Amino acid sequence: MSILVSSAADGVEMDFLRKRIGAWEESFRSLYYMFRENACSVFYVCTSHFVVMFTSVDGLGRSRSYQAYISQSTRGLRSSLKEHDVSFTMPLCRSQVEQVTTEDLVELSEIEKRNLGQTRRMNSFSDVDNTPQSLLAFSGNQNVHGLYDILLNYRSFLTFLNVVDVPVLYCPVPFQHAALSAPEVRCMEIKRADHGTSLSHASSTLNDGHSTPISSAGLCYSVEIKDSHIPPWIICKICALMASKGQSFEASFTTEHTSVSLNTALGVVSQIADSEVTVEDSQETAYTFGIPEAIVSPCLHSGLLKGLSYCNGSYTVSLSPV
Repeated sequence: MSILVSSAADGVEMDFLRKRIGAWEESFRSLYYMFRENACSVFYVCTSHFVVMFTSVDGLGRSRSYQAYISQSTRGLRSSLKEHDVSFTMPLCRSQVEQVTTEDLVELSEIEKRNLGQTRRMNSFSDVDNTPQSLLAFSGNQNVHGLYDILLNYRSFLTFLNVVDVPVLYCPVPFQHAALSAPEVRCMEIKRADHGTSLSHASSTLNDGHSTPISSAGLCYSVEIKDSHIPPWIICKICALMASKGQSFEASFTTEHTSVSLNTALGVVSQIADSEVTVEDSQETAYTFGIPEAIVSPCLHSGLLKGLSYCNGSYTVSLSPV
């Protein structure tokens, strides 16, 4: 959006910019109310600074539990949330970072605004800013709705986002003004020098993507998928499709750095799932964020999904510690 603003300053009509922002607000409202009406159980709001995940799960009886997560935060963002009575926890933070008063947070936030977020801080508690430890977790209707309200009006509350384009919304179901995203796909046929070579030599590392080498008469076939973000339901469907063919394959992934901590929140999500869904004699909880092919496995705890391989009906997962 910085380009759009500069163009407008040069005399280009501001009408396009206003319409773009207005259309985004309509999309976000539409998506959020679909979420509250249970038309979708997960969606993402992706900014240049953090990724927000909204998710819901069926609770006891007819009740439904709502949660949201911000992948990383700064003290200024946390102060804005507190100013507007939006409660959150920092389940991955090992220090008492939020023991300072709201007034302290507001003062530091003003300093950050004047210095474009580059203020040199002496307090070691600020070291968690923009790290996985600064993940914020929101629970309950009031707090989740409060977060939605701040994101909807981000130009007033989150001024550091004004210099970039509007946040990108991702959802597995259609919503108002939504568009299909067509990622870059590259297919390669690779002939192995040694037919006995492990398939892992032919796999490709992707930008938040997916690779599927398949063996056939000494050949490997690699599919590389690239996009700014590839939502998890897309990856799950690709893996499920490959597995349905009965063929062995391997995949490797690159995680977008601003969303790293959403992987480490698995332990917290598992606790929520365990408290609301009963699964006997199993370590795997069917709390799937609306992704039929996915499960939550508490035994994995936290870590980035580095890669996986499928063979004879089972997966082997490779994790990278955060």
